[in-house]
Amino acid sequence: MSSKDMVSAEQGDGDKHLAAGESISDKGELHTTRADNSSTDNLVNEKSISKNQGESVSKNHGGDLYNEKMNESGHIQTPGGVGEEDEDESGREACETMLIRPVGMQASGEEKDQEGEKEHRDGGVGSPCPDNLNEGFQYLLGHVGNYGKWQWRLFLVTSFCGAFTALHNLSAAFLAATPDHWCTVSELQGLNTTLDLRNISIPWEKGEDGGGEFATCEYYNRNWTGLVESGALSGDTLPDLPTNVSTTTCHDWTYDHSIYESTVVEEWDLVCENKYRMSLIQSTYMAGVLAGALVLSELSDKYGRRTISLISAVGFLVCSVSVVFVSHYASFLIFRFLVAAFGSGLFLPNFVILMECVGPEGRTIMGMLYQNFFSVGFMLLPGIAYLVSEWRYLQLAISVPSVLLLLYYWLLPESPRWLMVQGRHEEALKILKDVAKVNGGSLPPQEELDSLIGTINKEREEKGPESSMLQKFVNFFRSIIILLSTRNMRRRCLIIFFSWFVVSMVYYGLTFSGGNINASPYLLVFLSGAVEIPSYFLVCWTLKKFGRRLNLCVLFIICGTACLLILAVPKDLVWLNTTLATLGKFFNSAAFAVAYIYSAELVPTGVRNIAVGTSSMCARIGSAIAPFIVDLLGDLHYAVPSTVFGLLSLTAGLLALLLPETGKIRLPETVEDVEALPR
Repeated sequence: MSSKDMVSAEQGDGDKHLAAGESISDKGELHTTRADNSSTDNLVNEKSISKNQGESVSKNHGGDLYNEKMNESGHIQTPGGVGEEDEDESGREACETMLIRPVGMQASGEEKDQEGEKEHRDGGVGSPCPDNLNEGFQYLLGHVGNYGKWQWRLFLVTSFCGAFTALHNLSAAFLAATPDHWCTVSELQGLNTTLDLRNISIPWEKGEDGGGEFATCEYYNRNWTGLVESGALSGDTLPDLPTNVSTTTCHDWTYDHSIYESTVVEEWDLVCENKYRMSLIQSTYMAGVLAGALVLSELSDKYGRRTISLISAVGFLVCSVSVVFVSHYASFLIFRFLVAAFGSGLFLPNFVILMECVGPEGRTIMGMLYQNFFSVGFMLLPGIAYLVSEWRYLQLAISVPSVLLLLYYWLLPESPRWLMVQGRHEEALKILKDVAKVNGGSLPPQEELDSLIGTINKEREEKGPESSMLQKFVNFFRSIIILLSTRNMRRRCLIIFFSWFVVSMVYYGLTFSGGNINASPYLLVFLSGAVEIPSYFLVCWTLKKFGRRLNLCVLFIICGTACLLILAVPKDLVWLNTTLATLGKFFNSAAFAVAYIYSAELVPTGVRNIAVGTSSMCARIGSAIAPFIVDLLGDLHYAVPSTVFGLLSLTAGLLALLLPETGKIRLPETVEDVEALPR
């Protein structure tokens, strides 16, 4: 979402997926990662997130793609690119430039000469004798047009769903907002007076900023029935009653409606001893993001990206509207969990369709712009919430527009790459003919098509049946052991796992922290979406100038410093605290983008999917914990949550200095390659 919440680029059935260079959503939520450096820029195989662990989207930034394949031992190979040890040299030469050097980077004079020779030899569209599905499909895309009008049309169709999923991703900031509230003294209800009876019934508590407010969870234990019957409370002034009396906890509350007409907090009294239940609203939503990425992305490999996208669109619409009519807290959590799951099942497969249909030169810009629709949704949400202050009507207002997602039945094509993996060549060629018609290209001659189909069919037969879920589960833990079994690998993985945990926690924590610093939640959520877009462009420039390690370190440290400075600012300086929180969010979003790229480059090819997917799981854990830090620790002091976020960010930034710079070296292909390096 950048989340952040994230997008798994899947390819299908063991032929493994396009990892676009990265999210933004988790953002909450998946993201493409922009690779930038010379001959080694790598792309995160986003499928790792959905296929191996599940992810969220939510964060994705554009970049080149890895096309990886799971071998029998559960490790990942990379046909036609870096990482396949037994790869044929001629096939490697034909695809090396496309798969390794990032799009948009200037090639050296020698590289340009070599590319010119390849284009002349290959007709400018890839190897004429592809050895596998990856090369074959790139060859077909090169003929029909891999970055033209058809791809931009597909981009608009697939990406606009991000705005709808984003509306729900942070809707808890308004649906579950906590209005000002105080205890209801039942004996005083119905008393005909214009006086503020809180002055004699509710204790006055001094605030951290030197001000004060009425207590929210207790009231004075007086003989209220006797006071009412005596007529002492019926005059023009309140009696002078002692305040050094005992208090008692309350079980009913009165809520202020000056900002919110109603919220779920008021409906189910999610305050005081039940406040943790309010935090659970966002935590269970993030659990749904993870579950959807894991389960529905896996199903999209088996049943098709379009099929799962259509099912998810219907489920997303039905469940989001159903939330309006729930009458129990548990039902509210369950339906929002399903909204999040179907949101992942919509956002991620759509991203995969796009990445599988566009050539390398278009993946960077489209991958980056894809996540921007998510940011647009963040910016739209506070405007809608400001106009609709009753939580059920607000939920309906952000749900009903999702009916537009049903247009996918007519507008969204299946991934032709997935169709070819499944042996449905006629359907794939029909789509590719439409691509050629719109882009002004053409399919290769029939004899070449027959040869390509034969190669693909042979690869499918050699691959054999898909691994069972049990075998995948075993392979996952086997790969985790590899990640942590040696010194350099262990240090790299633990640091990057911690970085993802922190960056996702701070991403959502700062967005939800408006109540602690007295900032307007409408303004803070709007700014949270607005600063993401320029932060991604900043990363594209700084990665080229300063590399990965220094970027991650500096971005974390600036974010942490901004959070820590809130501790030194009085609570009543709302504008300054809002500025610091927004500044922290800006650099946090940029750090999220770098983390996507970096995590893929730090580990060898065989366990890259597992490493990125496990990192994504750590991010989802962080985003699920964030609401508890904001809500529960915020009761201790308004700056405690921001201080926690600041200290964790500083720690992550300093730990990044223990990692190697990966921008100008080749990707490691084995654990031995990693251990041979100094760190």
